[in-house]
Amino acid sequence: MIEAEHNKWARFIFNPYINHLLKTNFSSFYFVNKLPPIDESAGLIVTPNHFSWWDGFIIDFIARKLIRRKIHIMMLEDQLKKYWFFKKVGAYSVNLSNPVSITRTLRYTNDVLKSPQNFVVLYPQGKIQSFNEKNIIVKEGLKHLLNNIECETFILPLAVKVEYSNNKNPDIIAQFGTPLNGQAIRSDFSNFAFAFLDNLEKLKNCIDFDTGQDLLK
Repeated sequence: MIEAEHNKWARFIFNPYINHLLKTNFSSFYFVNKLPPIDESAGLIVTPNHFSWWDGFIIDFIARKLIRRKIHIMMLEDQLKKYWFFKKVGAYSVNLSNPVSITRTLRYTNDVLKSPQNFVVLYPQGKIQSFNEKNIIVKEGLKHLLNNIECETFILPLAVKVEYSNNKNPDIIAQFGTPLNGQAIRSDFSNFAFAFLDNLEKLKNCIDFDTGQDLLK
């Protein structure tokens, strides 16, 4: 298992690079709603939809602009070995074909969430699916993860889409869902699946998104 390193010099390079990359490829970045209040002493897992190559860059940008906790993104181990630089800005690995490695990842995630200064990003789809896909698959990795978490933890669904309008470059549009207590999901995983999919559906139907702050400005 590969742990996150959080190297400050890597951050010094990474932040301006991502800011520039987003600003040159997108016209704007709007949130439909505000970050909901979450107990600052509790653990936090953010669960975005996985729809594009941009996903990791987008959630890292959101973390710096809005969430203000130290990001830890779970990645497949073969991908993190290939893109090793990401471990220096918060990525850590899971190897789904190795039970010993999975156990280590679960323990590591538990330790990360014990500190309220941290948060974890988990993509519940497990693979890239189009935002407009009719049959979005929600895998149960989060359920197994929560069964090994010892501290009180909240799960925050996040929906993100890219949409073209009157500009050359598209807009990023995002929406936070309702935070869920991990205990409710452990008792009935369908609570999370419904909340995650419902948040995606609400964003699909949202047309009034450009009235708030543009995060790229």
